[in-house]
Amino acid sequence: MNSKFLTMVVAALVVVAVAALPATAGAGKATKVSVGNGFYGPSDVTVKKNVKVRWSWEGGFELHDVTVKSGPARFHSPTQAAGTYAHKFAKPGKYVLYCTQHEGMTMKVTVKKR
Repeated sequence: MNSKFLTMVVAALVVVAVAALPATAGAGKATKVSVGNGFYGPSDVTVKKNVKVRWSWEGGFELHDVTVKSGPARFHSPTQAAGTYAHKFAKPGKYVLYCTQHEGMTMKVTVKKR
């Protein structure tokens, strides 16, 4: 294996590992989530009550949305291929979200009281 190839592999693994880490946001901050073809990144988010999560579509051609599968409150974003959507989580608890266009595309949001 040449060193350039090995460097590229290691860099790709670091990007994947960082994307898999849960994101955390405190009061007054927003957490950003990328929406891509078949994924939300990060897929596990923890925020405090009344914090916004902002989903940003990564310019693909596939339609995606953000819909609550289970949780203390319900919401559904527009189905779109580009743009952004934000939701302020006012009720603490665990939310499981999914894309109605792609059954296996899921994520979790944990909302803490403080």
